[in-house]
Amino acid sequence: MNSSTSAYQPVTAKPSQVQNLWWRRFRIRLWNWEYWPTYIFNIPVVFTWLWNALKARDLFFFTLTNPGIETGGFFGESKSAILNNIPDEYKPTTVLLKATVEEHLFESIFEKSGLTFPVIAKPEIGERGWLISRINSMEELKNYLKAHPIDFIIQTYVELPLEVSIMVFSMPDGSESKVTSICEKSFLTIEGDGVSTVEELILASDRAVLQFEKLVLKFGEKMKDILPQGRRLMLEAIGNHCRGTMFLNRNDNIDEAIRVQMVKLLGTMPDVFYGRFDMRVASWESLRQGKDIRVLEFNGTSSDPAHIYQPGYSLIKAYSDIFYHWHVMYRISRQNRRAGMKPERFKKIVSALIIYFRYKRTN
Repeated sequence: MNSSTSAYQPVTAKPSQVQNLWWRRFRIRLWNWEYWPTYIFNIPVVFTWLWNALKARDLFFFTLTNPGIETGGFFGESKSAILNNIPDEYKPTTVLLKATVEEHLFESIFEKSGLTFPVIAKPEIGERGWLISRINSMEELKNYLKAHPIDFIIQTYVELPLEVSIMVFSMPDGSESKVTSICEKSFLTIEGDGVSTVEELILASDRAVLQFEKLVLKFGEKMKDILPQGRRLMLEAIGNHCRGTMFLNRNDNIDEAIRVQMVKLLGTMPDVFYGRFDMRVASWESLRQGKDIRVLEFNGTSSDPAHIYQPGYSLIKAYSDIFYHWHVMYRISRQNRRAGMKPERFKKIVSALIIYFRYKRTN
């Protein structure tokens, strides 16, 4: 069986299967805070936001952390506009497909841009893996965009073996710059024993069982295949936590060489001082040398230090790390305000928020 299997199969899980899994999955989510709903996990974060807002005397002080990105990168920002500021040598071929583009133009767009399948399609505005999909053919792409008639960016799928998320900041006055978080992504994978079916191996994995219905839809009748001894099957090729990817704390790799490369990369974006690069690299050494790097996405003030989602990471330490990053945003925003920059006004924030939720609700 090919490890990149992604063909859609119109098969659904039996109600009894899902019902029997409910209690087990509830316990997994309850005792492992990495699976808690965002709105619950972020309750304490609201208080650190308000505390820093009180010090800044501005509820939306964080928009001044990255004046070069709409709302500082908190929500509603354009992915393509951000990537346009990153040198071509550091990113995969990326094209913005507007919702109004005519289908017959797809092939010429691919030819002119140099895009080749497979590609990754992701909404121009979105987060946390929403609607991201690996597309393997022109027919799949046309069907996908018909189902979701919104602006998408299309990226060549990057085969480099190591996917990481790295948070970095640089003070506007140049007094301090630092890499604060490195997370390595381990994709949702099972390993065959020569006896068990794909379905049985999924059910034996706490992480995979949380994705059970999606995997049934993805693999269909192949769920009954027996995976040979030692054969590994990647269940999900998209590196998002909500899609089953395991986030691993790799802060022990932070050193001066990586700091220099990441600060250099951050510096390519005008008036952007803080955020997280989601990227693929050939190796840790190539990252230190600034070679074989492909930035898939950059997230601004809404981004978390992803290393905290390492299984077993202390909840108290996770909040401590998040609070530290909010303080960094406050410090950057304070310097930018002193330099004469103005934060987004309440009316504009509300307007952007309304547009953003309308955008998601219609898709």
